[in-house]
Amino acid sequence: MNLRRMGWGALIIVLILAGSAWLGTLEAQAGARQSVQGGGVTVTVTPISEPGEAPTFLVSLDTHSVNLNVYEFKEITRLRDGQGGELPPTAVKDAQGEGHHRRATLQFASPEPKPKSLEVVVKGVAGVPERVFRWTVPVQ
Repeated sequence: MNLRRMGWGALIIVLILAGSAWLGTLEAQAGARQSVQGGGVTVTVTPISEPGEAPTFLVSLDTHSVNLNVYEFKEITRLRDGQGGELPPTAVKDAQGEGHHRRATLQFASPEPKPKSLEVVVKGVAGVPERVFRWTVPVQ
């Protein structure tokens, strides 16, 4: 690019367009992954299933002050289908970490009928009764 020929106005437009595309990418990523802090623990939930697959999420627990080994992912996590149903995970895979940093992949049965929204609920971690992660567009 020859900046002298292009002029400052054109350069500013190019920078704005490039910045908008970059911000759009960040917004899309932030919309999928959600985090909730409380009781000294950050819980992060990321949907990782492809369309048509059973709802699957990566759940992470992170802290600098609480021993997270006492929490079993299968016991603390539920899927709500937006219609009053609450399902436990059917599988917990790739559980990793101990102490202050833990994560696992949780798979759930596909709710029927197909819901308009899904919620992952993490219960009773570090004194917080419920942390709710909601997606209005089905992630399955």
